[in-house]
Amino acid sequence: MSKRLPPLNTLWVFLTASRLLSFTKAADELFITRSAVSRQIKNLEEYFGFKLFERHKVGLELTEQGVIYANSISNVFADLKVATDTVHHGSENRKLKLGISATVNSTWLMSRLCRLEQHHPELTLSFFTNSFDTGKDSIDFSGENMNAAIRLGTEDQWQGCHYDKLIDVYVQPVCSPSLLDESHDPEDITALANYNWLHYGHLSKLWAQWLSTSRYPALQTDKKNIVLDNVAVATQAAVDGLGIIPMYRPLADPLLKEGKLVVAHNYMMLKKESYYFVCPENYENNQTLKIFRDWLVNESQQAQQQWDKDFLD
Repeated sequence: MSKRLPPLNTLWVFLTASRLLSFTKAADELFITRSAVSRQIKNLEEYFGFKLFERHKVGLELTEQGVIYANSISNVFADLKVATDTVHHGSENRKLKLGISATVNSTWLMSRLCRLEQHHPELTLSFFTNSFDTGKDSIDFSGENMNAAIRLGTEDQWQGCHYDKLIDVYVQPVCSPSLLDESHDPEDITALANYNWLHYGHLSKLWAQWLSTSRYPALQTDKKNIVLDNVAVATQAAVDGLGIIPMYRPLADPLLKEGKLVVAHNYMMLKKESYYFVCPENYENNQTLKIFRDWLVNESQQAQQQWDKDFLD
């Protein structure tokens, strides 16, 4: 491997493509051709000697090395942006822009924002939302979209960034209470085969992952496997009684408490990924970001302790 660093422009192209997961969209945003994006990514992959993206017919997916590298260089570009803004404007932008998945925003975080408003009315928070929680989502602090993010992943993904673990994630099959008959036994895993199984298009292996840690890893439904294209649609299908779906807890808890969903089987699988708050390493230089980070970490610690007490003790 050459000791010369890749050109800054090539890294910018890679970071854009990793955020959009599309060479075509990256080309449109950067005002260059798709072939130019593809060529720069190919050159970067040849420089490293391994793939940064998996190319699929339906789109791109970052490899494990691609996620780590994208997140690492995002922090470098964030430092450049802060330095440039400081020189150019001479003052800090107080508005906090948070990158977050739609699932976390609509359940876990949204229910706590009233307390944030009560304790810190001076903060102005806006969201940059994506639809997925794959555990392979990259971050991009280089542009105007976000100053920090809440992401599902593992600790080793956030190299070069500051990160705080927020909550553990468990997978558990749930469904509408109208779907189950009175004789349903939530301890009998084979009973799940009597119902349709709902799948997320972007998390096609979630059922298999849950089953792999159970006593019946080869279990299949005797009914239909139904694939839905996003979390909101899949969740609504479960609420409407179309079938059973594995959901993340504690994110599913509000729907369980409201009685819109019930547990279909009692076994909860602990995922290797957790939710993390991720931001540039120099976050303490941004008072707005520091206040939000401190508040969020405190909220998450209290929530995790209460959840462990309610469901694990």
